[in-house]
Amino acid sequence: MSGAGDRPLFGRGDRYQSHRPDYPPALFAALAGQAPGQRRALDLGCGSGQACRALEPHFQRVLGIDASLDQVRAAPPGASRYLVARADALPLADGGLDLITVAQALHWFPLPGFFHEASRVLRPDGLLAIISYGLCTVEGLEGLVEDFHDRVLRPWWPAARWQVIDGYRSITLPWPERTVAAPEAIERRWTWRDMVGYLDTWSALVKARAAGKDPLVRLLPLLRARWGEQERLVRWPLRLRCCARP
Repeated sequence: MSGAGDRPLFGRGDRYQSHRPDYPPALFAALAGQAPGQRRALDLGCGSGQACRALEPHFQRVLGIDASLDQVRAAPPGASRYLVARADALPLADGGLDLITVAQALHWFPLPGFFHEASRVLRPDGLLAIISYGLCTVEGLEGLVEDFHDRVLRPWWPAARWQVIDGYRSITLPWPERTVAAPEAIERRWTWRDMVGYLDTWSALVKARAAGKDPLVRLLPLLRARWGEQERLVRWPLRLRCCARP
């Protein structure tokens, strides 16, 4: 998986599809149980459709919307439909959605416009669910990924990145918050190659490479040597904030 420092290791949409951790199915079952119906759900900022596919068993129709055509094109065929649009200009009818999920994407949205659109397209008591996961830890390699994220890549992260790590707790939701019981973490057993694929999806690396630098290539020898050829437990703390349209 080594490569030239001036280009990514994979096509960006394909990287998201192949290397981002999936959310626990129990999370989407819990959200469906809190929604006022199971007719229509939207995943906004859908990327390559991971959350859409997880919603499909619970809703009659699932729609994914993202501002990136590259991301949407990477979504595999399935029951979900995909559109390219902005979060503050949704091409949807009024009051037609039971659930909107935003998974790891809220910091990219113009929030006043998005919340206005969410109020318009959700039906009464429709649920808005803000999903995120924090920085992962690796069993036996505590501090390695954290140092790469917090120190090495700090100049390349947008300021809003820290909202994600904090679970969007600084964001004021448009309606009273609702508690939904959900899993507390995402866990996977990965090799070092899996971890490299995941790190390569980080947007900070896109910015670094645009400036002619590739911190991931420099990390590879250390990561491989310390990880070894075995699988290790990787754990992301899962955060969920929900509110319902009055």
